[in-house]
Amino acid sequence: MTCKNSIRLAARLCAASALFAQTAACGAELPADVPTVKDARKYLVSHTDAGCDDIDNVNLVKDDRMLVAWRSGRTATVIYDLHCEYSAARTRVFLQWRTFHGYRLMQFAKPVFELRWTDDIGSELAEKPRATGYEVVTRLPNGKIDPNSLEITSQDLWSADQESGEKGSWRYQENPGQYALTSFEVDPYSEHSLEPKRAATLKGKRFVIFPIENCVNEPAKK
Repeated sequence: MTCKNSIRLAARLCAASALFAQTAACGAELPADVPTVKDARKYLVSHTDAGCDDIDNVNLVKDDRMLVAWRSGRTATVIYDLHCEYSAARTRVFLQWRTFHGYRLMQFAKPVFELRWTDDIGSELAEKPRATGYEVVTRLPNGKIDPNSLEITSQDLWSADQESGEKGSWRYQENPGQYALTSFEVDPYSEHSLEPKRAATLKGKRFVIFPIENCVNEPAKK
């Protein structure tokens, strides 16, 4: 499959997923065996692979919620958006529950990259950052899920003044019940380490790590 065809297919899948989620959100009540948000949190705390805080603080879990991804009769697929741990970046995890299958901790592919600088203060990159591989993560800094499309985004801010960091997004695929990486970019420049003139030049400078550069910049055929 060519890069261009991949982009077109992704767009169709995304649109179909959004429509599907909106349709599933209406209609009959959920089957009686669908776990509550509280039940999902208990499972999460007992799931050591997630590495989430074993606490029950209303200020931290008040935003927990469940979203219906699919429903038909007595069967359903539900996504739980749950607080994981409190730190500089509030991390969240996402559980999937399916009738006859139970819980599944959602995993997300994340590009691995290296920043190579020309100096000690990080004022200039020696080369554009590129993906050298991929890792699988379950905790997403500042993770957010769109209630209609079920798309999940994450923004990991590095510096104390939150001027640099990385941002990714993942699309939900109903058939395999997994999330696929759709975009990932990094803003490596923190203004406090630069001279004012240089900071103004590089403010908001982002590098696309995924999709790969050749895919993003592929010229349209006439």
